[in-house]
Amino acid sequence: MSAASFPNFWVRKMRSFFVLFDRDLDGLVNKKNYVDWIAGRVCRFMPKEKAEAYIPLWSAAWDFYWAEKAVNDNVNIDDMIQMHSRYLSDPNFHESAEQCLAAFFDSADANSDGMISLPEYVAFLECYGVHPLSVTPSFEALDTNHDGMISKEEFVKAGTDYFQVTADTPAKFFWGPFRG
Repeated sequence: MSAASFPNFWVRKMRSFFVLFDRDLDGLVNKKNYVDWIAGRVCRFMPKEKAEAYIPLWSAAWDFYWAEKAVNDNVNIDDMIQMHSRYLSDPNFHESAEQCLAAFFDSADANSDGMISLPEYVAFLECYGVHPLSVTPSFEALDTNHDGMISKEEFVKAGTDYFQVTADTPAKFFWGPFRG
């Protein structure tokens, strides 16, 4: 099934997500782009113990969400969209995504207080190359109760909505500025 077979706005979100990892803009993402580059940044922007917990999770995310279609360790945008389309059709995929995102939350919550502050979200998105000045609108979009913090529930909901909701919602900012 081609990208044209999926809802247009959802495809735009997947393209926006893909661009985070296509560091050399060659139209391909490989494990080095997805895992190694992020791991190096995680070590810079997260506390050591949080980074040590996060890197294996991120590596497992490559294996689960991307590697199935990798050819010579490379995934193109169409294959990535096809693999991520499981969010739209497989009810079990939702549960695995929630578990994964809850673990990501725990790593992003640098002080382990059960909430993510703006500085913690800045550090989380800096791991993905998002410029710190671009993070505030994303943070505000995810902070649905407007208490100045992102709860685990808000984080997980926005993360799952990013991949599962086909309409234009504030979750489109989960990974930073929407590039779709």
